[in-house]
Amino acid sequence: MNAVWHVLLLPAGADWRWMEASRLYVERFRVIPIMNPEIALALPGDPLIVSLVLPDGRPGHTAAWLRQRRPSIRLDPLFASTPERLQRILDARTAHGTRLGRGLWVVTTDRLNVRSGPGFSAPIIGRLEAGTEVEVVGQSADGAWWAIVDPMRRERAWIAAAYTRVIAGIPETVPVLLAQPPQVRAQAPRVVRRDPDPGAPILGQLPAGADREALAQTADGQWVQIAFPDAAHPGWVPKEGLEILRGTLEGLPVHPSGRWLHPPVKSPVIHRAFGVDPVSFAAWGLPGHEGVDFHASPGEPVYAAAEGRVVMAAERPDHPYGTQVRIQHQRTDGVYVTVYGHLMPGALEVQAGEWVQTGQPLGRAGSRGFIHLTVKKEGARNGAYGDILDPMVFLVL
Repeated sequence: MNAVWHVLLLPAGADWRWMEASRLYVERFRVIPIMNPEIALALPGDPLIVSLVLPDGRPGHTAAWLRQRRPSIRLDPLFASTPERLQRILDARTAHGTRLGRGLWVVTTDRLNVRSGPGFSAPIIGRLEAGTEVEVVGQSADGAWWAIVDPMRRERAWIAAAYTRVIAGIPETVPVLLAQPPQVRAQAPRVVRRDPDPGAPILGQLPAGADREALAQTADGQWVQIAFPDAAHPGWVPKEGLEILRGTLEGLPVHPSGRWLHPPVKSPVIHRAFGVDPVSFAAWGLPGHEGVDFHASPGEPVYAAAEGRVVMAAERPDHPYGTQVRIQHQRTDGVYVTVYGHLMPGALEVQAGEWVQTGQPLGRAGSRGFIHLTVKKEGARNGAYGDILDPMVFLVL
């Protein structure tokens, strides 16, 4: 029997809270947490299961992008607008011993009005007799109303959850159906970037006059995330120059901001991403590559990604990382360690116990043509990776 490849595709830019929220589920079912959908597509063979976390409550174009490139893929949507919501869903699955979501069925305990919206003021569009079994397809944000498909009109309708009893499924896994998102229009051509940063990689361009749904915004309100079908993930554009056609940007999910590491080389070009090549790394007991490799010419300076205390600066020909530097960082959410591997022997510029600043030279790149960066967090339990986390979550690129 073929191995089951199962990945948890977290939102782009998700911080540590999302990883911690999925910890028990990842460990229980040996799921590989990633943020880059291209890593999922690179996994060999079938079956391939992708549990796709959808903060905006809709399948979106990421699902379509995956299906187009791998029609045999099995998508498992997880409608979670926050890490706390994701944890409730995944913990419920773990407690029930079920890897994937399953339908929720309820039976009415009284004669119920079927309404067009989640509230007693919404118009009545039908009725259900006591003892009627119906499938729930969603719920209101407060959990007081179930969304069902009206059997007569074949469209979404709502019933009061208090007058029903669950007969199958897990209520926590039912998606919260959000209000219609706002829509914006580009007043002039806008460059669409992968992250809310003017230096982030470009995904494409939003033409003048193009309409898009707004999905999220940054905490300072300067960037807006939009649906962008040309890429695997939604893109980001500056708020300036956008016209709001429908709704309001207030209340949109705020993009997580947990980026505090800087690349260890001046011109960061990724040689090998986190999580790739799972077949080779299985020999080490890892789901994939346990860090990020950056292209670096032999002798090129290597810099500290953040300020901290050097806990190791040594030539280790017996170690897979060879000559390496390790820096400990005290953060408000815990203690981290960055590891810089494959440096040039005899060229280290720091020593253990020394305090270094962000961007301070640590040494020079060795002969391999790349520098390896690993990020660890004390007490972290990132599935089979243990205390190792994806550096891209924290890197300012």
